[in-house]
Order: sequence, then C-alpha cells, then structure tokens
Amino acid sequence: MNILVVDDETIQLAGLRIGLGSRGYKVLTASSGKEALEFLNNDHNKFELIVTDYAMPGMDGMALLRKIREGNKSLPIIMMTAYGEKDLVVDALRNRCDGFIEKPFSLDQLIKEIERVMMDTIQNTQSHQLPELIPKLVHQINNPLMAINGHGELGMLELDDPEAMKQHLESISKATEQIQRINREILNLGRMTEEKKEEVDIKRILDDCLNMFEGLMTLKGVSFAKCLTGNHPDVLGNEFGLNQVFKNLILNAIDSMDDRPEKQLKIRVETDKASSSVLVSIEDTGCGISEELSQKIFTPYFTGKKNGTGLGLPIVKNIVEQHMGKIAVHSEVGKGTTFTVRLPIAPGEIECPLVHNT
Repeated sequence: MNILVVDDETIQLAGLRIGLGSRGYKVLTASSGKEALEFLNNDHNKFELIVTDYAMPGMDGMALLRKIREGNKSLPIIMMTAYGEKDLVVDALRNRCDGFIEKPFSLDQLIKEIERVMMDTIQNTQSHQLPELIPKLVHQINNPLMAINGHGELGMLELDDPEAMKQHLESISKATEQIQRINREILNLGRMTEEKKEEVDIKRILDDCLNMFEGLMTLKGVSFAKCLTGNHPDVLGNEFGLNQVFKNLILNAIDSMDDRPEKQLKIRVETDKASSSVLVSIEDTGCGISEELSQKIFTPYFTGKKNGTGLGLPIVKNIVEQHMGKIAVHSEVGKGTTFTVRLPIAPGEIECPLVHNT
C-alpha cells in the first residue's frame, strides 16, 4: 500500500517512514499541507491512504482534508490529533475523515487504525459493484501473465544467449509492473477515481503491447506487420486504460489463430480528419466470427472460447466508450477478424497526416 504521511515535525516524519516501511508499506512524506497537495496533483503518485497531522503551520490538517475532498471523495484519510481535541474530531467527521489517532501513539496502534480504516472502506463499497468489478480486474491480469509465460519459455530455450535472456527478463519485469498496477485497483475495490486524460502516444502504446506478446507470438508461430512508422497523431486518453484495450485485442487475435495454416497479425493506424479521430485496426487470419456471434461478443460473460471468461471484449468496449471513442468489428468465418478502434485526437494534433504502410 502506498501511504502519504504529512507532518511538519521532521523527527516524527522520519520515524513514521521507517516504522511503516518496516511493515511493508511504501511511504512518501510531506512536511506541509501545500507539499502534500503537490504530491497528490502529480499523476505519477498513486496513494491508497493519507495520514496527516492536524496542527501544522500554514495549511493545517483540517484545511488539507477539505481541499482533498474537493477533488477526491473516497481517498481514506487518518488524522493525527493531540489529546482533548474533541471538537476537531466532530468537524473532521463532517468533512468525511475516515480515522483518528491520538498522540502519543505506538506504531502498532497506527497499524491497527490503518487496517480498520481500509477494512471499513472495503465494506462500505457498494455491494452491487463488487461482483462485476472484481472479475474484470482479475481478467486483466491474464494478459501480462501470458506475456510472462511466453518470454519465460523462450528464455529457457535461449539460456546460452545473454542478450536474448536480458530482453526476455526486461519484458517479464514490465509485465509484473502491469500486474502490480492492476492489483492496486483490485485492492481499491471500486474506489478508483477517474484517471486524468492526457496526450498519449498511440505508437508507443502499440509498440509496448507488441513487445509484451513477442515471446508468445514466437512460440505460436505468429508473424506480424505494423503500420506505425512516420508521422502519427497523439490521442486524448488514459495510457493505462488504452494499454488494456490493445493488449486484450492483440491477445484475442493471437488466440484466434491457433491451429490455423496462416498466422498473421496486422496493425494499422490512420487518421480521419473529418471526425478528428485516430483509427487503429487489428486484423488477424484466425477462425473468424459468425454474424450471429458478432452481435453478442461485447455482452459480459458471453464467450465462444472453451476456457474464455467473456469479459475481455466488454472491458475493451467500456474503456473505449469512456474515451468517447467507438469500436467496430468485421469478420468472415474461416478468413479472419478485424477490430477497429476510433479515438479522439488530442488538441493540437488535428492536422496530423495519414500514417502510411511500412
């Protein structure tokens, strides 16, 4: 769990960082409310909990609590208070503070309060969300697991090639980072705030996805052609979400070509100036989808695969629509399938030209 600890006392901060770190928590410290807000506004920092002192110069803990609640209604916050500050507790509760601990306190007391707050947060999650949310998040773990398996098997075949082994290990490391991110969302159990959208390099995302599954494609004898070089527009979106979209589509394409005589994956990127959007097409030479089934593939839990979950494509559709985009499918039984994702171009990128074939 990533925790932000806020206190103007240097010794207290150091003690909490060392103590919580010794119990397995990742701790970032801030010496003022202002510094804490700077950390929270940095998209690279993802915190599951905040522990803040009340009595601080400038912005005190109550002001910090109110400021955080303006943009985040659900991030758990524990307030450290001095003995006798009962009026403060009432005011803090009105501003949705989740927990309190009176100074002086021991590390064990703080750990118990952290565990209590996190358990209350999980229990207060709307129960109807959990059956739908948890399987979708767990399903996302399958993609990096497939990449780990592919690079692991190839690595066993190339033990005598240090450079190849290094590349396989780097790919495995990246896949485990993806799993760690997904696990943090599972632990949040519905408390995730909407990710900020920014300019995203679609070429880099697609390259990352192809690199992740390179080992798996090698093992399965899948060749791929990509049309990603030259000028290309950035899209407006969330990088992690778009990664999940294209990893799901690429893995589905790879799986669809099992036992096929020709196994080729093609990815094409082009711009549609009329609608200010980017089109990403993922084409395979797999078994194809019948017209009847193509009407159902985006329905949760519907699957034509023997061991499928029926969650991959509904997840893809949901993320694409959250990005104000669209997804379409064209397929012929016995010939293959093409999924086309349409995403809005980032502001300032409207004049990007068509991306040509390599």
